[in-house]
Amino acid sequence: MKKILVSLFIAISFISCQSSHTESTENATVKSDSTAAYACPMDPDVTGKKGDKCSKCGMDLTEGGK
Repeated sequence: MKKILVSLFIAISFISCQSSHTESTENATVKSDSTAAYACPMDPDVTGKKGDKCSKCGMDLTEGGK
């Protein structure tokens, strides 16, 4: 009986972890879609929206950082 309860607990934990991971992945996708992917060609870690300038070098951010 104890083995069955432990197995059931592990199965429920695994299922709940998978569903929360899926939700967070979906939320991340929505967030990235709501802001266009503009980045600095010289400093790709600097991102923003269309018309922004790089905070490091002052260049215009380009779509996809290209």
